[in-house]
Amino acid sequence: MEQCSQLLAELNQTPPLPVDSRRYSIVIIGAGSIANLGHLPAYKLANFHVKGIYDIDRQKAQETANKWKIEKVFDTLDEACANEVHEKIIFDLAVPPKEILSILEKLPIHSHTLIQKPMGESLVDAQAIVDKCEQRHINASVNFQLRYAPYILALKDAIRRGWLGDRLTTVEIHVNVYTPWSMWSFMDCAPRLELNYHSVHYIDLIRDLLAPYEPSALHCRTSRHAAMEHLSPVRSSLSFEFKHDPSLFVNIYTNHHHRWGSKHAQSYILVEGTQGAAKIQLGDILAYGEDTARMQLNYLQVSAFSRLK
Repeated sequence: MEQCSQLLAELNQTPPLPVDSRRYSIVIIGAGSIANLGHLPAYKLANFHVKGIYDIDRQKAQETANKWKIEKVFDTLDEACANEVHEKIIFDLAVPPKEILSILEKLPIHSHTLIQKPMGESLVDAQAIVDKCEQRHINASVNFQLRYAPYILALKDAIRRGWLGDRLTTVEIHVNVYTPWSMWSFMDCAPRLELNYHSVHYIDLIRDLLAPYEPSALHCRTSRHAAMEHLSPVRSSLSFEFKHDPSLFVNIYTNHHHRWGSKHAQSYILVEGTQGAAKIQLGDILAYGEDTARMQLNYLQVSAFSRLK
């Protein structure tokens, strides 16, 4: 099997970006860890303009504004959601799902918004969000960012180039880590913790990798952990079936209470095709909690039978 590491640098790792990165300004609702650790670093990297920020904890909003040089801290949600008709604003809702509907009600008609996942806690919630966006003519998107991660973009480029063969045979996602859910207090009462807040990214990724085909069946089991009885399920096992290819083997396995060090911890995506395989390590997930030494060790490895062109 020929190792093709020397060719990985050719693969695309950049998502589509607007020609004018500052055509739209951004107003962020919520100044928690999602905004500070995820959204704002990305906006800075892309040279996006963050006009202002609001949080129910004004001090937290002010600290975030100082850190990221945001020009305006809004005193109220109404103030944050008000904008002139001519302004081109994207509202970033970096808030828990139970807050989404009430904020959508305050956004201007015909506005644009990026909603932090999950899209509510249930199908009923999700439909209510869709209905509200349609009612107020809001152009909304839910933030499923994994499909745009650099290593995922590289993986999709390798698949497009035929490095793994003419068809995929296996997609395996395996996560065995410790996740400190206590970082997000609102998750204590989340009814579907692991699926809604973590594995939903993997489900979205599988749909993206195998598009235009959709799963025809799904077998799923979730489980609590004896050491986390106060939380809803923190472990999940999902197995997908696809009508267009019954032999396609697609599985997700997650356990978020592996507290026994890094030796047996795992966090990877394995994709195999008829002529090769690709494996991605999700190093950021391994870094949660005590294992900070492995932070940012994200990588993609590809092995192929045929000589790559």
